[in-house]
Amino acid sequence: MKFGLMTGATFKGLTVDSIVALARQAETAGFASLWMAHVRTIDAITALGIAGRDTTRIELGTAVTPTYPRHPMAMAQQAMTAAQLCGNRFVLGVGLSHKRVIEGMLGLSYDKPARHMREYLTVLRPLLRGETVDFSGEEYRVAGLSLNVPGVSDVPVVVAALGEHMLRLTGEVADGTSTWMTGPRTMAEHILKHMLPAAGAARDWRFSHRADARGR
Repeated sequence: MKFGLMTGATFKGLTVDSIVALARQAETAGFASLWMAHVRTIDAITALGIAGRDTTRIELGTAVTPTYPRHPMAMAQQAMTAAQLCGNRFVLGVGLSHKRVIEGMLGLSYDKPARHMREYLTVLRPLLRGETVDFSGEEYRVAGLSLNVPGVSDVPVVVAALGEHMLRLTGEVADGTSTWMTGPRTMAEHILKHMLPAAGAARDWRFSHRADARGR
C-alpha cells in the first residue's frame, strides 16, 4: 500500500517555495506522492513542476485542476512541461469544479458537464501522448492539433468523479479517479462498481481494435 499527502486547499501562507519544501520533506519521509489542490491561490501545475526539480522519486499530482478555465491544448502544454521538469513523475488530475464557481464566479456555461468532460478528454488525452488531434464536437472543435515536448511521451490523467456517468467515463478514458471524503464502503460499493466495468470494456475494445488493425 502506498501513502501520499494532500495540500493546497487550506494551507496558510502558500508559496511555491513552501510547496517545494513540502515535497522534499514528503519524499525524505518516504511518502509515495504529493497532491495539490488548485484553488484561488498559486497555480498547482506550475508549483508541482518546480517541486519536481528539487525531488527525485516522489510522484506529484494535482487534485484537481478545473477544466473549464483552460482549453485542452493549454492544459496539455502545461502538464507536459511539468512532466518534463520532474522527470515524468507528474500526474494530471482534472475535474469539473462546481456550478457556483464556473457560472457564478467565472461566467462560463456549466451546461451538460459530463459532455464537456468527455469532449475535453477526447482532445486532451491524445495531446498528452504526443498525437495529432482532429475532433469536432459540441464544445470543442480542433484540427491538426499536436504538441511536442522532448522527454515526455504520456502524462497520466485522473478525473474527479462521483456520479455514475462520470465514473463510467473515467473508467473508459482516464487512468483513474481522484476521490475526496470517501471511505472503503463507498469505494467498493459505488466508485469501483461503476468505474471498473467501464475500464475493462474500454481495455478490451482497445485490444481488439489494435489486433484488428495489425491483422489488416
